[in-house]
Amino acid sequence: MRKYLLLCVTAMLLVTQGAWGKRFEVSDGKFLLDGKSVQLICGEMHYPRIPKEYWADRMRRAKAMGLNTVSAYVFWNYHERQPGEFDFSGQADLAEFVRTAQREGLFVLLRPGPYVCAEWDFGGYPYWLLKDKDMEVRSKDPKFLAACKRYIDRLGKELAPLTIENGGPIIMVQVENEYGSYSDDKEYLAAIRDMLKEAGFNVPLITCDGAGQMPNGYVDGALPTVNGAVGEDIIRSIDRFHKGGPYFVAEFYPAWFDVWGDPHSYRDYHGPVKQLEWMLEHGVSISLYMFHGGTNFEYTNGANTNTPRGYDPQPTSYDYDAPLGEWGNAYPKYVAFREMIRRHLPESTTLPDVPANNPVAGFAEISLEECAPLSAAFGRRVESDTVLTMEDLDQDFGYIHYETTIDSPVKGMLEINDLRDYAVVLVDGKQVGSLDRRHRQNRLPIEIAKAPARLEILVENVGRVNYGPDILNNRKGITRNVVLDGKELRGWTITPLPLYKAETGKFKFRPGDLTGQPAFFRGTFVMDSVGDCFVDTRGWGKGAVWVNGRSLGKYWNIGPQQTMYLPAPWLKKGKNEIVVFAMENTGKRTVRGLTEPILDSLGDDPNAVRRPKRDMSKTPILESGDIFLRGTMTQQDGWQTFGLDNTVTLRHLGLEVLSSYDDAHSCLSELELLDADGKPLKKDAWKVVYVDTEETKGNEGYAEHLFDGDPKTYWHSQWQGKRKAFPHRVIIDLGEISTVGSVRLRQRDPKMAGNVKDFVLYGRPQFFLFE
Repeated sequence: MRKYLLLCVTAMLLVTQGAWGKRFEVSDGKFLLDGKSVQLICGEMHYPRIPKEYWADRMRRAKAMGLNTVSAYVFWNYHERQPGEFDFSGQADLAEFVRTAQREGLFVLLRPGPYVCAEWDFGGYPYWLLKDKDMEVRSKDPKFLAACKRYIDRLGKELAPLTIENGGPIIMVQVENEYGSYSDDKEYLAAIRDMLKEAGFNVPLITCDGAGQMPNGYVDGALPTVNGAVGEDIIRSIDRFHKGGPYFVAEFYPAWFDVWGDPHSYRDYHGPVKQLEWMLEHGVSISLYMFHGGTNFEYTNGANTNTPRGYDPQPTSYDYDAPLGEWGNAYPKYVAFREMIRRHLPESTTLPDVPANNPVAGFAEISLEECAPLSAAFGRRVESDTVLTMEDLDQDFGYIHYETTIDSPVKGMLEINDLRDYAVVLVDGKQVGSLDRRHRQNRLPIEIAKAPARLEILVENVGRVNYGPDILNNRKGITRNVVLDGKELRGWTITPLPLYKAETGKFKFRPGDLTGQPAFFRGTFVMDSVGDCFVDTRGWGKGAVWVNGRSLGKYWNIGPQQTMYLPAPWLKKGKNEIVVFAMENTGKRTVRGLTEPILDSLGDDPNAVRRPKRDMSKTPILESGDIFLRGTMTQQDGWQTFGLDNTVTLRHLGLEVLSSYDDAHSCLSELELLDADGKPLKKDAWKVVYVDTEETKGNEGYAEHLFDGDPKTYWHSQWQGKRKAFPHRVIIDLGEISTVGSVRLRQRDPKMAGNVKDFVLYGRPQFFLFE
């Protein structure tokens, strides 16, 4: 233990005395700075998520907590928004971010990816990689690697002069990011490793992975580090690949990120402080993910699909419940971590004083009395017979608008097939509904009584997937087709609406109001003094906010955040302009500025699947005389058709699952009944009247998903909590007496739990009896 404590003392002495160095290396189980042992106490911060004017402020707070290193992802899509066109200016001036760290006495751990995850759109990849449908990202596809090399070479020109060997603060560079959670292609990893070296990064390289994924993510020539491990697991994990260390937890999680529609993430600090203490006393280097989260300005948030809901986008706030909050405020966690680090300083060494919180300032409630229609944002418009995606139209973030003409009256189901991610549907300029991918929605009943009529669909990219295999399935907008009453719609006018820059300054606003449609609303507010502010969006539905032409990001009444962070440097003393885009127009027209944020308040979710009211006090009597089909399904993709010897007439359908291939659960994606001619019966009037087991948490497995027309949704027997034994039963009222000649069923996924094996179907023209 004494050697570990000595290591810590040496490390802290180097930092607090402001010593720099000319060489950083990995040798003899240690990190060495000019030949002397150093322990890294890092904290993750992201330059696009922090106003440039506050970079130095946040770094001073990092230093005051006891950190000696800033860990920073590099976001490829922030710098190369179009192929070959790089931007490293202003907020994207990454070299200045690194130089700021050096001026504040902090080393830099650079994490350039090219994949970074980070709850950031597409994990940092630029959208245009998706334009080539034959290219496979995150692989050794030659076209992908060529794009990576162009990016890494350009990054080298910006940052290689700032390595410690060249007089700068960059002491290590990370190869890829948690690749072991994705795949195990060592040739791909080696290619990225070699690109970084060739770009001039002449410092030690590392990889980072969870303990269980390290065998996949390790590559020769890079020090393996571990994410999320604590205690002795850190030593055991790294010793498998680099016996004796140095030991580095590249991502230590004292908190977690939020998702839209769920409560704000909190983690009590007492446990993490104890874990930090162990690492400090055992010579383990550490990086807090996050030390300071910040804000997803300009719509840059990502999303996850490996969740019960199937799609969980992150909100604009990236507060993360980190030690340093969204606006640079110190949470109790910051104080506790600082005290633990301070206790491990050598005698006569002190930490800098914690800077006082930055000033805050609010503004009184104002009315937004000028408006502009959505069409005010229209620029380039594209005619196409079929729908196109954002990527087809060279668009990264924001919204996309589709418009077509309906030539004759129609009443039926509008289906938007593969909607990515949120749609507002309008007929002749008035909203008739909305659809939310979070709830697996893609269908909406509409009636057009008078034709011709204008059908509009406004779609929002709510966040590209940033983690897992679905990064390959990340195109945005309407990614397949639109069907109305069974007929595919064609003849579209499509308008890209990125709306994250200062386009609002070009809109023609007029006094008045616009209701029942997406629109922009403008007003002015006066600041007597300038300070950090929080725009209160409660009562507004869904949309975006700009102040003085700067994008604050998106709001959504479902929460948990109900305010938009407005940094003081973006404000002016006196008059300021605010523009609010109402994608979901609730009629709210006032805003005010608060002096503290609201980050944990859930609002009404109008698109949420409401738990159906089930009368479970009685159980159905299923009689053998009503059986019209006994069948066995196979474990395979696609529809499985079961013909009947004779047609059967029924209104009420009973499904009874007798067994499954995992002997525990039932799961079916779709059920269809076909008439005597083999045509599917309409399901608009179908209704579940009884189900004895379904998974309701996360809206995952309602029985209604059996007939919603979406193969990606499914009925699933309850698996969270108490599990019901077979048989599993669902009874459906078809709404009218129908003649059935065959049945089609579809498994969810042959590789996943609950594939149905043996089943029975019952049918009655009258109600089933209940006891």
